Amino acid sequence: MSDEYVSLEEARQLSGLRLVSIRGVPSPWTQAARAILRVKGLDFTLAQQTPDDPPGLLQEWTGQTSFPVLAFNQEPTRSGWAEILLLAERLSPQPAGIPSDPAARAAFFGLAHEICGEMGLGWCRRLQSIAAGMQGERPSPVAAYLGPKYGYSPESAAHALQRVIEVLTLLRDRLAAQEAAGSRYLMGSDLTALDLYWATFCNLVSPLPPDKLLLDDAMRPIFTSTEPEVIALLEGRLLEHRDRIYDEFLELPVPL
Repeated sequence: MSDEYVSLEEARQLSGLRLVSIRGVPSPWTQAARAILRVKGLDFTLAQQTPDDPPGLLQEWTGQTSFPVLAFNQEPTRSGWAEILLLAERLSPQPAGIPSDPAARAAFFGLAHEICGEMGLGWCRRLQSIAAGMQGERPSPVAAYLGPKYGYSPESAAHALQRVIEVLTLLRDRLAAQEAAGSRYLMGSDLTALDLYWATFCNLVSPLPPDKLLLDDAMRPIFTSTEPEVIALLEGRLLEHRDRIYDEFLELPVPL
């Protein structure tokens, strides 16, 4: 895998595995997809939308307008977090990112949804940032664009903090139970994609330090939770787990 990006038009014409993302922003959905491909040792081409790409090309090619997108040969493209994981799992079954036991697999997808899915950790942090951008007489362009994508309303934004607290509590307690059982991971005795999801999505509540995540100074506050309840939940196991997963398995500094 080269760190050079090709355009959408070029990526559409290529075969093999291609990951389409936005550069310069640590979107956790993109970072998680990239982490999964890295851990599985899959070779892929990075792609981004460029000014030379025809308007509407992403919609025409993938049937939607969000990032990331994972494309493989001429198969239908994948843009959902679970679909991206399942494709990577098929292309490289080992190391396994999903437990093989049916009950553990069901628990895995439930926990992963709490991080990556609708009204999960990432979704609710986005709702919080959209709500902040809606303050004042004129909403910020980013908030106005993202609001419809995430179903923003004053009611959904008001519920977002409670959901963030619920998910962090769930993950903290899960880690404690796993440690008591002698495991260093969120599921079973080995690394799964659940650990990668937590590590990458943690940057939406407590970003890695500047030497590991080169966030623009103006953006870092947007990615940082300041609520005392959230800070208290993060301290200890959750941040330690995030740091260990990055140190042992992922790229540092985080590629943007």
